[in-house]
Parts: sequence; C-alpha cells; structure tokens
Amino acid sequence: SGALHARLAMADPEAAHAILPSNGRRIVRALEVIEITGKPFTANLPGHDSVYDTVQIGVDVARPELDERIARRVDRMWDAGLVDEVRTLETHGLREGRTAARALGYQQVLAALAGECTEDEARAETVRATKRFARRQDSWFRRDPRVHWLSGAAADLTELPELALALVERPVTA
Repeated sequence: SGALHARLAMADPEAAHAILPSNGRRIVRALEVIEITGKPFTANLPGHDSVYDTVQIGVDVARPELDERIARRVDRMWDAGLVDEVRTLETHGLREGRTAARALGYQQVLAALAGECTEDEARAETVRATKRFARRQDSWFRRDPRVHWLSGAAADLTELPELALALVERPVTA
C-alpha cells in the first residue's frame, strides 16, 4: 500500500493526508474514484453545507457510560426475544438478504444459530460490535461543525429536551 499511497499523494494530497498509508482498501477506493471521475477524491466527499434549514443535535455521552448503556440495550434486546425473532426471520429468507443479515444483533444471532458460536458469545460480540459502531458514528459526527453537542450524562438528561428545544427555536442568523 506504500506505493499506492504515494500515488494518491501525487493525485490528491488532501486525501492522502486523511487516509493512513496502511489502509490499502481506502487508498484503492480513492484512486478508483480519481480514475473514474477525473477529479480529486476529496471533491466527491460530502461537505458540511446544509441542503435544508436544519438543526443537528448530538448527544455527548462519556465512553464508560455509553458502553454500559450499550450492554444494557443488548441485554434488553435478548430479553425481548431477539433470538426467536431472528429464528423466525431465518425461515423467511433472512440469510439470503444482503443487508438485514448483517445488521447488528441479527448477524451475531445467525452465527449462533449456525453453530459458529454460542449464544453467550453472540451476545458478547453484539455488544462489542455495537460499541465499535458507536465509536465510528462519534468520529463521523464530531467532524461536522453543524452539530450542536449536548451533554447526555445521566445527571443532565432531564435538561436535554429543553436545551434541544432552545436550539431548534432560536432565531436563524445568516
């Protein structure tokens, strides 16, 4: 990937700066986009310009608290019958689907039903994969300057609706 990263640096220095030299898949994708479009890879990335007049609100929760909330949510999913739900959906072709079978929880339960792991391992993997997904979401939205971040700490939860409403109702400034 080193030679490809050097090639990307020549074609689109900004993209090369944003993509690690060890991330071969992203490097190849960027080079493909440049080859197909004739434009820098970064020119095709979404910007931070709003199409609609919206207010974007993010809820900031400390990682340990978020991890605990995720674990409790997965426990509730299992208690509410996720395994039976997946078992039923499997009889209706869930495994043949291109996206639903890869959804968090479904994918792990399908692995347990196939005997690839135990149900406890599937549950633990669902927690781990959901935490990883939450970290990726956080990284993505943190880069967007349009997002107004509010505290989602347990102590601040009662104030969240009022703070969010104040952001939504504030006068628009150009």
